[in-house]
Order: sequence, then structure tokens, then C-alpha cells
Amino acid sequence: MWNSVRDSRGSPKPMRIAVVGEKGTGKSSLIMAAARNTFHPNIASLLPYTNLPSEFFPDRMPATVIDTSSRLGDKGKVVKEVKQADAIVLTFAFDRLETLDRLSDHWLPLFRQLEVRVPIIVAGYIVDSNEACDQISIEQITSPMMQQYREVETSIQWSAQRLNEAKKVLYYAQKAVIHPVGPVFNQETNSLKPRCIAALKRIFILSDQNKDGTLSDAELNKLQVKCFDIPLVPSEIKQMKKEMQVKCPQGVDEEEELTLYGFLFLNTRFIEEARIQTLWTILRKFGYNNNLRLADDLIPYSSIKRQADQSVELTNVAIEFLWDVYEFFDHDSDNKLEPHEMGYLFETAPESPWNEAPYKDASEETKGGGVSFEAFLSLWSLMTLIDPARTLEYLMYIRFPYDLSSAVRVTRKRVLDRNEKKSERKVVQCFVFGPKNAGKSALLNQFIGRSYDDDSKNNNGSTDERYAVNIVKESCVIARTDKTLVLKKIRIQEDGSMLSTEALAACDVAIFIYDSSDESSWNRAIDLLAEVATSAKDAGYVFPCLMVAAKTDLDSFPMAIQETTRVTQDIGIDAPIPISSKLGDFDNLFRKILTAAEHPHLNIPEIESKKKKSRKLIINKSLLAVSIGTAALIAGIASFRLYTARKQS
Repeated sequence: MWNSVRDSRGSPKPMRIAVVGEKGTGKSSLIMAAARNTFHPNIASLLPYTNLPSEFFPDRMPATVIDTSSRLGDKGKVVKEVKQADAIVLTFAFDRLETLDRLSDHWLPLFRQLEVRVPIIVAGYIVDSNEACDQISIEQITSPMMQQYREVETSIQWSAQRLNEAKKVLYYAQKAVIHPVGPVFNQETNSLKPRCIAALKRIFILSDQNKDGTLSDAELNKLQVKCFDIPLVPSEIKQMKKEMQVKCPQGVDEEEELTLYGFLFLNTRFIEEARIQTLWTILRKFGYNNNLRLADDLIPYSSIKRQADQSVELTNVAIEFLWDVYEFFDHDSDNKLEPHEMGYLFETAPESPWNEAPYKDASEETKGGGVSFEAFLSLWSLMTLIDPARTLEYLMYIRFPYDLSSAVRVTRKRVLDRNEKKSERKVVQCFVFGPKNAGKSALLNQFIGRSYDDDSKNNNGSTDERYAVNIVKESCVIARTDKTLVLKKIRIQEDGSMLSTEALAACDVAIFIYDSSDESSWNRAIDLLAEVATSAKDAGYVFPCLMVAAKTDLDSFPMAIQETTRVTQDIGIDAPIPISSKLGDFDNLFRKILTAAEHPHLNIPEIESKKKKSRKLIINKSLLAVSIGTAALIAGIASFRLYTARKQS
């Protein structure tokens, strides 16, 4: 929000207002008239920056007004000023209506092309006050333009004879930044926008202290004092309710207490009566910014400060709160939160946090799109892992009643876990590497209860890495000892690049999956392991690695078991875990991943750092002689040997 923008000395930062338009439309005259309250017919063609102090405006915010040139050669300078502006005043002259046409034909399309998204005020300049101009309504002649260009907040006319209106033009420009109409009100339908309704619903519920669904006079007064520091007079409340019963009968109940409908109606009236600052004062008091999201300064970032190899998890306090929330909105108590029930849960938030990647389609769902508590909690855990600030923000939207910092905890650094030979992380992130067609997507699909060949939801609707998250339960009932497993499919770019060393720091366990029927898939998986393990070791972020032999329902390549077992033994990790997504046979893979995470000192590939030796991975292909009956047949079979530098004892 603008009020919180300060300079290095802590003073409010001046708002930049650019005045733009055709030659002879009163740009410089407008600035001079507003700043000095005098009209100068002969002034410089281009004024220097004009600084107006905070005392100049009712909202006590300073401004810098920028005059712009109309010369074609100065277009670059005008574009620069417009891009840096917080608000724009577009000028035209009443006696030259072609300058009004230029706003729609040139200036407004230009601003859209430049992707300038700031409020615009149109100022109509009357050179000489005459009867013809006075009879022209600026609303009438600018209405078609304002219908087409919704970024135009309002239009005002001014003249040399009405100097106070020049000052009003700049005030409206500033007001449009501090109290913008666009985010809160749809002027086509004359109704509040969804985000504004969500914010006001949350404010209403927070103000309803006895939770009876209405605001009593005492609750309404408390809200009034909180926002405006002045109580309502009883006669004002009585008059308001009297008008409400006529214009919005459902706005008050039988006991004459204010309902949610009435609260929304009141705030709509504020806008219609040009009192939008009243609405914004309420929104600001409850922490909302211009995007109708809770402002960053409400989030306790110190509670989620962490090193690269630390993660953030929900605490038991947050989990118990989320369980209560889930039960409250699961109206039929069937352990399925249906889409409409999820909508009710997040109706006080800007939107559901999980409608888009990477959360969309990342958890298990029923056929109708319902979500069990396990899936619900899994999504919260995933969001807390990859974007903890978003978790804290959404906990505020659903009215978490405790100190926000009590909702999350930062885990111990992984290097300390490795020294202690145990990890107590409740949420484990497993990176899934593998060559193309190895079975990565099938594994993630099966993990969240989808068909192994379901390609419709591969990458969560995104070109980035895909996530799948679920709780791995030890029994049929969820328990505090159960852990959440996050599988993250790593995409290999066309140039072969994968992740930065910083990104590898977030990995608790890595699995390298290969098609057990394809020897080239195995070879590529081992290459990936070598690349990832050496990069992680160089960065100081080593983690357990497991090999996974997928598609065991197919015939394996020759000597597969012997070769893969020998190689994994050579580098000091467990033998490949056989799985078949098609058959649903996972050999307890997900539990084995969690076990590897619990023992972070094991299954670390014994591969020498690139810093010590550029590459100590030697692939030795030998020929094996195989005797069949009386005939000797020599077949060339590729045998993959990986020699590594073992640690000195």
C-alpha cells in the first residue's frame, strides 16, 4: 500500500503524477494553477518537476508533478516518464474536440502497448469560460472513452476562472492511487469485485465476536472505532438501519442486527456516493494492500528464515487447527471436502491457493474432485515446504487464531542430521530423476491414486517440475508419526542441464528411476546419479540416493540384476528397488524413501568430488564369452562398471 512507501529517511515517498496530452491542452497551465493558485497565460512551454508537499493534499502525501512535452522528438522522454508514473493526468481542450479524440486514438492505446497499469484522470481544459462550453457535460463526452478504457478513473473539467478545480485534478490523481476503484468495484455491473467481497467477508467474520452471523450495535461500533477512532452516534445507527430496511431488506435481521448482505451493501454505497476512501480505510486497517491481499508486513518472515538445506514444516498447533477447519467445512462428515465445500473454506481469501501449478493435481482426489483430510493436509504441507510465506498468508485468510509464528517450524540443517545419523523431518522431499520414458510420471500418478498412464495431469499444468504429495501411513489411521512425502519430478532440459546446486540443497532423498528392460535407460540413470551426486558433493549438500528399477513387468535387459547390483555396491548404495507401476507393485518404495531420509548418513554415493578430480567415473565395457552346448558363441554384451575413489579409512 502507498502509505507504507518511505524514502531512506523514513519520510513518505512522493507520488509521481505525469501530465500528458496534446499541445495547447493546458498541461503546464494546470500544474501552475494548482501549485500557485494563479493562472499565467504566458508560461514556459515545459515546466521543471513541481514538488508539492504533503500539506497540499488531504491525504497528507507529497507528490511530484511532471510536465511532458508534446513534441514528436520528445516521445522517448514522455514514454520514460509515463512508465515511472504512479498516476497519469491526460489533458484535452474543450474548444478543440480533436484533442479529445487523440486520447482514444493515440494516448490510451499507447499506454496499453507500454503495459502501463496506473490510474488515469482525464482533465478537460476550458480556455475561456463561455456559455457554449459550460453547457457541455464532460461526463457526456468522455463516457464512451471511459467505457472502452476502464483504466480511466474519472474525468474533470477546469478553467482559468475555476482554479480550485486544477488542484482537484491532482488530488483525484493521488486519490486514485491511494484509494483505487479498479480493484474493488466493477463499473460495468455496478457491484463489488470478488476479491473485495472476500476481504469484506473476512472483516465481517472477525468483527462478529459472538459468532452469531450478524453485527450487533456494539460490534458495529467497535469496528467503527477500530477503523476511524470515532464511535457512531446511536441516531446514526438507527437511521442507517431504517434506510437499509427500505433499500436492502435482507441487510438487517429480525433483531435489527446487521447481516453480511447489509455490510456489503453499506460498502457498495460508499463507492456509489464517492466515499471510496471510507471503504479503503476499513480495508487498510485490516491489512489489505491495493491487490486486496494481506500486506507483507503482516507475515512474520523471521519465523521462516532458513539456510538452503533447511525446510519449513507445519507445527502440531497448525495441524490441529486445520483439522478443526476441515471438520467444520466437511458438512456431511464423509472425509471428503467437495469442491463447493472447499470454495466455502476459501471464500474469505482472494482465491483458492491450489487452483494453479504447482498445487493443482498434486494430491489425491476422489472422482468428483473431493479431497480427504490426508490430501488436504498434504497440500498445506507442500505449500509450507515450497512457499511458507504463502502458507502464513492463507492461514490469516482462514482466521488462524494464534500467533502466526506458532504455525510453522524450521527444521535442523541436514549436515547436522547427518552428523547425528538421524532426521526428524516430518515432510520429506524426494527428487525423482530419470531418463525419458523411464516411468517417472507413472510413479507420481500411482503415488496419488491415479492411473499409471494418466498423461492428462503430468506437470500440474506447468512446464516446470511436477509435484505429487501424500501422507505415507503406517496403518489405516493417520497418526502423528506418519510422514508426508513430496515427490518432485525433475525435468532435464534439452541441453542436458537440470538443477542449480542451490536447488539441490532442498533435496532430502534422490531416486534415479530407469526402465529395467532397456540397458541404455540404466546407463543414462547411472550417468545422472554421477552428475547429481558430484554436483551436490561439491556444493556441500550430499543426500541419500536410491536406484529404482521400473517396468519390472517387462523382461529385463541381459545381466541386468548382476550388473546393477555390482554397480550400486561399488558406490555404496542399496541395490535397485524393483517396481511396476502398471501392476501397482512398488515393493514398499515410498516407505524405503522415508527410511533413507531418516538415516541421512547412509546411501551416500561414494563418488569423488569434481573439485578433486574432474571425473573419476570410468565406464568399462567388456566382452563376456558364453559357451552354449558344443559351440562357442562370443557375444558383445555391454557391462557397466563404475570405479570410484573410496574414502580412506
